[in-house]
Amino acid sequence: MDATPEGSLVPQQGWWSRNWKWFVPVGCLGVLASCGCLGFALVGFGYSSLKNMDAFTEAVAIARSDAEVRRALGSPIDNGLPKQTSVQTVNGVTHARLAIPLDGPQADGLLHVDATKNGDGEWEYDTLAVELEDGSRIDLRDDAAREQPDAFPPDEGAEQAPLPPPEEPRGGDEEAPARKRDSDIEL
Repeated sequence: MDATPEGSLVPQQGWWSRNWKWFVPVGCLGVLASCGCLGFALVGFGYSSLKNMDAFTEAVAIARSDAEVRRALGSPIDNGLPKQTSVQTVNGVTHARLAIPLDGPQADGLLHVDATKNGDGEWEYDTLAVELEDGSRIDLRDDAAREQPDAFPPDEGAEQAPLPPPEEPRGGDEEAPARKRDSDIEL
């Protein structure tokens, strides 16, 4: 305690009353910086785990190795962070939907992936295509030619064989045989 010239004592101010003007702004900035660092760490962890996901790496490897994609984008092809991601696992079945930007020296593209994985099996791609800047698409699935009927149009001069007529049930008393479904297994 300090003594005044008249001899009376004046109480000294506490730490808070002396330092609150700098402590409050620094404390608030510290809390905001901590939240920001935690947010960046979580986002970085999410993207790094996504980049290590086998559907992501496998799809990018398929796109990079495709001759038509290399011809359109140039080589080397770099991938960016996914623009859209959705990965869900329900009852051991994982469904991934990704949109991955691809950057080549000649052009850019967007790799669309829609894949499903059952248990520990391989990824089955419902969609695996690169969309180019001009809007055209390059389908990268192995069975793409079989699913697209217009992929190989018939020659104009070639004659097409007529389809056989459907089988009629024999006799009036016999029942028509049950149609087989794709899920029926015959041994």
